[in-house]
Amino acid sequence: MKITFKLITLLITIAMTCSCGNTRKKAVPVASGTDSTEVDWKYGWTVSASPALDMDALKEHQAQYPERWKATFEYLKNTDLSKLSPGEHEIIGREVYAIVSEYVPKEEAECNFEAHRKYIDFQYLISGKEKMGVTTLDKVAPIGEYDEKKDIIFFKPDAPAIYEVATPEVFYIFFPKDAHRPSIKDKDGVTVKKIVIKIKM
Repeated sequence: MKITFKLITLLITIAMTCSCGNTRKKAVPVASGTDSTEVDWKYGWTVSASPALDMDALKEHQAQYPERWKATFEYLKNTDLSKLSPGEHEIIGREVYAIVSEYVPKEEAECNFEAHRKYIDFQYLISGKEKMGVTTLDKVAPIGEYDEKKDIIFFKPDAPAIYEVATPEVFYIFFPKDAHRPSIKDKDGVTVKKIVIKIKM
């Protein structure tokens, strides 16, 4: 009887050991935020980003606040932008909102660099085209003080920068470290319709 009991106990122990040894945990892929191999960081919006975009800064902020970026890109993808009226349009309260404007771009001499501290600037031309410049804050000299209410500070225009002609084929994202110089008249001088989405830092 004792032998039978010991034998049964031994068999149960062996069976449990084999079962534990063969148990495998399934690997769970971890999304890296903006890695295009794992997730579409533009959420299906097909417009291209400017080559000047700081992807590292975007990845960091998108990982912290994915809901803000998802709302931004889905708004751009699902809205008939051509029918938006000028003015403000809420997306997520004051965390993400859009400003639509129509204007004729200005002469280059009239345009200063600018930067923001509380919000990221997501700029996209719905129609028309204009020149747009971007540089870093260490390369520009301020004009006046930072306006906290308007979240803006202006800088002198005579700074080395990257310039591109903005069109509806490309969008731009400017972080607080980026001094940007939008609304510069291109040689054609056509009227522009632009959406600027303000994304809270």
